[in-house]
Amino acid sequence: MEDSFYIRRCIELAKNGLGNVQPNPMVGAVIVCDGQIIGEGFHQKYGEAHAEINAIRSVKDLSLLKKSTIYVSLEPCSHYGKTPPCADKIIELRIPRVVIGSTDPNEKVNGKGIQKMKEAGIEVVTGILIEECDELNKRFFTYHIKKRPYVILKWAQTADGYMDIDRSKNPNGKYWITNEAVRVLTHRWRSEEQSIMVGYRTYINDRPQLTTRFFQGKDPARYIAARNADELPNIEGFNYLPVVPELALEQLYNDAMQSVIVEGGRKTIDSYIESNLWDEARILTGNQTWGAGLRAPELRDATCVERYDLDGNCVEIWRRNTDNQK
Repeated sequence: MEDSFYIRRCIELAKNGLGNVQPNPMVGAVIVCDGQIIGEGFHQKYGEAHAEINAIRSVKDLSLLKKSTIYVSLEPCSHYGKTPPCADKIIELRIPRVVIGSTDPNEKVNGKGIQKMKEAGIEVVTGILIEECDELNKRFFTYHIKKRPYVILKWAQTADGYMDIDRSKNPNGKYWITNEAVRVLTHRWRSEEQSIMVGYRTYINDRPQLTTRFFQGKDPARYIAARNADELPNIEGFNYLPVVPELALEQLYNDAMQSVIVEGGRKTIDSYIESNLWDEARILTGNQTWGAGLRAPELRDATCVERYDLDGNCVEIWRRNTDNQK
């Protein structure tokens, strides 16, 4: 098999850690001897063993490691954190060949694991399926390279493009634009990200819980963007963010949040679109038509990368085009 075959398997394994390993990256590892997979593993939970260690532990005959190749979707770590360095363990066990997808952008690693293994006489191959491996850890890479969280805009809209009712005519109106299946999906999305935010006015109008109550998973850290923190003294369980996107993302970065879902309202979402400070947009379109109300945001310089039907509602995933990204 080609190296790309096993790195692709590493990516499949790594995805099992989504929502459980942050602030660490998702990583998968495969150990191959004489063309046969003898061990597999992935990073399962923050603070626990990394993918390489789990793969090594799954090998029944450790003597085979001395003639094996270990495939890893991300460069093995070279520093002490919650666990010892994986590069050191690979050297200790005398695994002769290491094949890597992405180089770790974290300044604590960033090539140091590769260098350490090469200096120990190990053959190291890098850059296999690098685009797919970078995509796997888009949150981790954005955080360490751009010094801000990966920003996901999310909103629901009617079939004719409205996201909210006319509050001047119905200030206390309650409504659902999308169906139950979509609501479960959005709560699954919340479980996969570290934080979520809404604007102050949206919170006052809708009192959203921003939890994962429709899906089994941990709640993201909850934030409200407001003019100042004095607006939030009686709102428990929420953190304050400035309304200016640059300042909000700086605070989230300092809070070690690698990803954030911006759920609204229109003014808040527009501020991120206008600032070019977003990476992905998830648009949920119901089958109702209102004919009036608050229009949904409009993306620019973006590409739809996924579209599918969910029980009669439309789910779209958009990516901001990468030229001049912040």
